[in-house]
Amino acid sequence: MKLTLLIAASTALFAMADGTAAETPVSHHHAPPMTGTAAGAAEVTIYYRLYGTPHVEQPLLVLVHGWSCDSSYWREQIAALTPQHAVLTLDLAGHGASSDGRDDYSMRSFGEDVKRVIESLPTTAPVILIGHSMGGPVSIEAARLMGSRVRAVIGADTFASIGALPAPAAETAARFAFFEKDFSGTTRIFVERSFFRPDAKAEPKRWIIEDMAAGNPRVGIAAVRGLNTWEGATALRELSIPVIAINSDLTVTDEGRLRAINPNFRLRVVSGTGHFLMMEEPARFNAVLREELARLR
Repeated sequence: MKLTLLIAASTALFAMADGTAAETPVSHHHAPPMTGTAAGAAEVTIYYRLYGTPHVEQPLLVLVHGWSCDSSYWREQIAALTPQHAVLTLDLAGHGASSDGRDDYSMRSFGEDVKRVIESLPTTAPVILIGHSMGGPVSIEAARLMGSRVRAVIGADTFASIGALPAPAAETAARFAFFEKDFSGTTRIFVERSFFRPDAKAEPKRWIIEDMAAGNPRVGIAAVRGLNTWEGATALRELSIPVIAINSDLTVTDEGRLRAINPNFRLRVVSGTGHFLMMEEPARFNAVLREELARLR
């Protein structure tokens, strides 16, 4: 997943630059969701939205956001998916409207959040987990916890670093020092320079940068530490269900390496997009996502 660039990026990445406040983009119209809360790991309050009514004959789609984001990053997918599926979005602990009253922000703990929200709903429908960026590892952990109820895991610009060599410990420590000193400023520069193509549209780029920079520093730093210590190859290897990545070509995803870890892995690339492909090119992303969902029927 692209967050490993936190480790690989050069020190020059974090030179300060000016930023301006951004307005929240207007979302598409769709049926109002049912909103609610559930107790996540360590009993923190997890906020969710459920669009439609789950049925046992059709998988519930669970959309899991990435690092320093929230469920609103999936706004361009709701109208495209709800004609055929019930859709659940949630704010992971310490993100969006969910509470932050715990210290464990590992991928496993976030996966427990997802599991508990799903199990709080009055349905036994099967589940397909769809995770963006850090939400990909979180979805894998939720799948490990939920067993046979999960039909597949689909990632959006994620999984690329699974099985790759980690950065040296000294380099990792140096990168974290920037975030601990100035989380907002460092996040703003990191996101702007690492997650977008040079020709990226001004919106939603500007909104994404400012929104992520406004995230919870304690949670953000702990979550990246959790991601960097996540045993991704071990986790991926354990899954016996399809694992699909719909990735950008901003960086290269080594499909061969990932298939060597788990033969059930497959890759789709949406060319000419950045890390937030589901927001930057929603029509193209949604078309590929619907194709993959159809293959899973």
